[in-house]
Amino acid sequence: MGREDKTEKMFVSCADVFAELINVLVYKGEKVLRETDLLPGPTESVYPKAVGQRKQVLQQQFRDFSMYEMIDGKVHALYNVENQSRVDRQMALRCAGYDGIEYRRQYKKGKRKQGIYPVISLVLNWGIKPWKSPTSVKDLLDYPVHKEAEEYINNNKMHVFDMRFLNKEVHEKFHGDMRVVLDYLMYPDSIRENMQVLNNPEEVLRMMATLSGDTRYLDKIAWVKQGGKNKMCEVLDRAINEGRIEGRNEGRCEGRCEGLISVCKDFKLSYEQTAAKLKEKFQLNDQEIEKNMKQYW
Repeated sequence: MGREDKTEKMFVSCADVFAELINVLVYKGEKVLRETDLLPGPTESVYPKAVGQRKQVLQQQFRDFSMYEMIDGKVHALYNVENQSRVDRQMALRCAGYDGIEYRRQYKKGKRKQGIYPVISLVLNWGIKPWKSPTSVKDLLDYPVHKEAEEYINNNKMHVFDMRFLNKEVHEKFHGDMRVVLDYLMYPDSIRENMQVLNNPEEVLRMMATLSGDTRYLDKIAWVKQGGKNKMCEVLDRAINEGRIEGRNEGRCEGRCEGLISVCKDFKLSYEQTAAKLKEKFQLNDQEIEKNMKQYW
């Protein structure tokens, strides 16, 4: 697991962050899942792997993070989150395998007596480009399927969320630490005005350092732990006053500009329309727009 994946896992594993994530993305903002009902679930499983023609060995595989929803001492659901910094074309197969193993675990342990519970899995794409790779097993098939057979294919689908490109309605349903991170990604120039108190300041700062590439955010972790203030704006003000963080908006914007240009091209927008979108979204001047359009168009 890379450093980016570890940081994203640590952030999402915070119970309040996890509960809000599920409530917004799955339950459309309704507070269905309570953090007090969460219990860490399994992240490791094994499957047989062929070695040669006659031998098999057990191979380990790991999910990023899982949480059981416990109600009255019984499991009512298992939620899984996979963090991706880069697109994995075969991710749909990975998710189908992960979920299948969990249902197999329920079957093998005879959990019917306690009730079979659903396995709900999300993929969070933190990359600078929207996810364009297949999101279902059927989309991955290399050979044509006869139309009469299509309905018999178990077409496991995965649910991908492009965290840098969430629409405004979804974005504004977040109110906790995830909102701070999303604001930082989508509206970097306004982050210093953010008065929100961080519930998990260390995890948020690590996440911002990872997503921006500016490791100097990590310098503020010790200060916060020693009693420093937890408001996002105060953390950044201290860093800026010390000359440690001067902003890396240019590099961060370039990545997001590339993603926006790619989306506009997919939707057949003209060069001029795409340039206008860049100006509207990122408040770039004409020189910056021209630079990005030449580089990514």
